Amino acid sequence: MSTAARLARSPHLLCKVRIELDLSKNRRLKDMFRQPEFHREIRIYFRQNDLEISNQSANTQGRITKIEVTGSALGLRSFVDRYLYTDALGIAYSMDYR
Repeated sequence: MSTAARLARSPHLLCKVRIELDLSKNRRLKDMFRQPEFHREIRIYFRQNDLEISNQSANTQGRITKIEVTGSALGLRSFVDRYLYTDALGIAYSMDYR
């Protein structure tokens, strides 16, 4: 069963999305975490969709390379649809279910 089909059947089960920013194709998403002037957009989006960054990792230069986003299943699905539509599940990001 595909991830989309599984999510459609049980949307309340999605609880976390892990993103490898270095592997993401979405330049805008990368910029939001690496350039302060773009960070405001993602903070507003997270607040509106009841999402939060529960964990993040940085390389030795301090550049954020990985984030974990948690929140409501609907908010996480909206985030995936909006920011990760060009990325490959299992490569640039993964989803955790309860």
